[in-house]
Amino acid sequence: MNAETSDDKLLRGYLLGQLAPESRERVEQRLFSDDRIFWEHLSLVEEELIDQYAQGELDGEDTARFERDFLCTDERRAKLELARALKAYAERRQESRRRAWDWLRGPVASPAWALAVAATLLLALPAVVWRFAAARGPQGNVSAWVSPGLVRDVGGELTRVALPPGCQLVRLQLDPGLAEHPLYRATLHEVAGDQIWSQDKLRAAPVDGKAAVTLALPCEILRADDYYVRLHGVTPGAEPEPLDRYDFRVLRP
Repeated sequence: MNAETSDDKLLRGYLLGQLAPESRERVEQRLFSDDRIFWEHLSLVEEELIDQYAQGELDGEDTARFERDFLCTDERRAKLELARALKAYAERRQESRRRAWDWLRGPVASPAWALAVAATLLLALPAVVWRFAAARGPQGNVSAWVSPGLVRDVGGELTRVALPPGCQLVRLQLDPGLAEHPLYRATLHEVAGDQIWSQDKLRAAPVDGKAAVTLALPCEILRADDYYVRLHGVTPGAEPEPLDRYDFRVLRP
């Protein structure tokens, strides 16, 4: 086993809380030294763990340790939200490209050169853009509380969500109300009603001292426009329960 592989295993164990106290102390002493390469190595192992968890590639024990010991900071949870959201977005784009490819292969009256050019463009698109974006960290994130209720119909003030240049992820924090559910499902709609995003298996968690269901969205899918989110409570063995509607307006420079 070479030194790099040994460090990978050591740092992975450190991040997942698997090391004995004396081994953990040695790692922390090295991290607090001037060993910048070791710090960078830790960051790479951390990103790999986040990617593997988002892809569902960790085994049961490592998954439990990841959720219990690794997700202990806001920064790591934000990185995971970004990885999940951009992974879902990449999968949607991949599915769109697959449908377009199926159409191109069908019996259409297109010149052979047009088919070849279109296929080349499809294949040239990145298949895993979310991995690159996840490595950039949470500095481009935006968070906003969105109030429930059809404020548009009653003359209320729409929540405004300003997305700065370079924005990567926006987290919409939704008040689930008094009814408690183990899981939630959220769907994002344009104001005209077309659904453009959905996310399942959301949970309520404390944010700024009160419960919130946080919906993470890639900024890339949001143009300057009005949107709303539909929230459903999900209980195993029962039909999803419709809850509130959350209207907001996206502003871009």
